[in-house]
Amino acid sequence: MTQANEPDDIDRVNRELRGVNRRLDRLEYTQISPQEFSSVLDRIYEEIAESRSEMRSEILALNSKIDNLGTELNGKIDIIIRRLSGEGNL
Repeated sequence: MTQANEPDDIDRVNRELRGVNRRLDRLEYTQISPQEFSSVLDRIYEEIAESRSEMRSEILALNSKIDNLGTELNGKIDIIIRRLSGEGNL
């Protein structure tokens, strides 16, 4: 999930939840069929699952980048230590 899409996804889910909440608050005026209510909840749960999956992918990518940076940093530190200890002057 890109950062630009994250607020849009959250806003969309929030709008749907507010819409369902408004309809429930006005239940005496607007009846919601169990099928319609179930359908809305299913869509929301699917979007939540999709968002979680995208977040997991992003976290894995970030962890990989951090591991690569750690490896690179360790290599540079080794070069500096060899240089300071005189091993690099041979």
